[in-house]
Amino acid sequence: MKSFLPCILPIVLTSPVWGQYTHPTAGIQSEYVGSCLVANCGPSTYSDNGGVALNYSDNIDQIYRVFCPSIAGNCMQVTFSTFNTEAGWDFLQVKNGPTQNSPQFLTAPNGATNYTGITGISGTPAVPFSYTSTDASGCLTFRFNSDNSVNRPGWNAVLTCVPCAGGPNGTSNSDCMFATAICSNSSVSSMSSGPGIVAEGCAGATCPAGGENHSNWYRFVAQTTGTLNVTITPTVSSDDYDFAIYGPNVTCSALGAPIRCSDAGVSGTTGAMPPGTGTSQNVLGNGYVSPLSVVAGQSYYLVVDKWSPSGGTGYTLSFGGSSSSLDCIVLSAQLSLFEAEYDPNLHVTDLTWVTQTEENMSHYEVERSTDGENYQVINRLSAVGNSDQETQYVTVDTDPFSGVNYYRLKQFDFDGTFKYSDIRAVNVLDDMYDVLSVFPNPTTGLTEVIFNAYSKEDAVLTMTDATGKIIEQELIPVVKGGNRLKLNLEEYKSGIYILSIVTKYKTHRTKLVKE
Repeated sequence: MKSFLPCILPIVLTSPVWGQYTHPTAGIQSEYVGSCLVANCGPSTYSDNGGVALNYSDNIDQIYRVFCPSIAGNCMQVTFSTFNTEAGWDFLQVKNGPTQNSPQFLTAPNGATNYTGITGISGTPAVPFSYTSTDASGCLTFRFNSDNSVNRPGWNAVLTCVPCAGGPNGTSNSDCMFATAICSNSSVSSMSSGPGIVAEGCAGATCPAGGENHSNWYRFVAQTTGTLNVTITPTVSSDDYDFAIYGPNVTCSALGAPIRCSDAGVSGTTGAMPPGTGTSQNVLGNGYVSPLSVVAGQSYYLVVDKWSPSGGTGYTLSFGGSSSSLDCIVLSAQLSLFEAEYDPNLHVTDLTWVTQTEENMSHYEVERSTDGENYQVINRLSAVGNSDQETQYVTVDTDPFSGVNYYRLKQFDFDGTFKYSDIRAVNVLDDMYDVLSVFPNPTTGLTEVIFNAYSKEDAVLTMTDATGKIIEQELIPVVKGGNRLKLNLEEYKSGIYILSIVTKYKTHRTKLVKE
């Protein structure tokens, strides 16, 4: 759908370009995906394979690539500045989501030819025109087909991010840094919304082809030496799950090539288990690769990825073989809450955690990271030690970085045993993203408003005329992160209005023109 060009175009023209991407011409390992997933809020340029100066190639057979946001609470937006393909024969599909079969945008730009909702955009539509992801992943997918005759100059576009409600939260186990610790056989009710905000695990020419779609990351540690089977059994047998295993003893920032991987285009059970042979298979495989040979104490990362458009209804993870026991450290503190909330007025992050009981607890260290991989201790608090009552702890990060800040607790027993909490992320937006966007502006009636909020609350929306007279004022519910709402100005007189939205931490204000 069209969105926000008048507001973002000046930013695009004056900001540095953080990536230059072209469309692939061939698929990876017998699949239609032609490039690794890109997570980049840009602004970046995106064109056909001929670039700015040359025509695109003939015989590009429905090859696609995916772009996703790298900032939590944001969604990808594409704005085409040129578009010229062979009308009715060569077409570009823009899809709302991270997969080959994500739903296609069905609103055609003015002047598009042969737009049926199946074939895509073709011809020479009027430019500029834009699409903005409304998918929970925040991703956009582009799929192109050209026949074996006439080719044209193709397209040039700019990719950037806009705040959006319901986009990726940046804290789910769709990213490796938030991998869920697995200690035993487990039934996982997985509803992954997408690939997260970090593109990882794609080598470019081998399994996993293209990288993630709807992914969940897990971490496990072998307790004994021997053979380990890993089995993924979908709750719905018709679901198609892929997987990759990395290790031993790797980190999320340096996963390396997977030691087991399957991109098999089959539904049902898959895994590293008998009767599997070999370590990797492409889309033509049967879903089974050979078991792992593990050594006690070695750690591994497992990513389970659903290829289909939706996140799925879940699956069961089970472990077998001679080394089926996994190592888990259990501390004597029951942590019931760990929260991090940014206060933009004071430019601090408030950190709170609650324990229900404690036994022989020594202290807590608060760690912070800007990449989700390398952490530093920013505070240390002594524990109550022993308690059967609820205990609340509070501390402050007085100097968070601009961008995403990751926080975790390191909990220590008196005997030196320690355990990490789940990770919490806080997105400290810079001025480029922490703005109020309105489009269209000027408007003849309907207009859409996008803004950011730092907490779930009721905000105050006020509309005044040029003299300062309040025309409208109401409470509006907002969510933490990006928010969007529609205003109807059809009954308003022509003129200049001032729109303000007041949240707990910030006041947004902009001029709105009714024609």
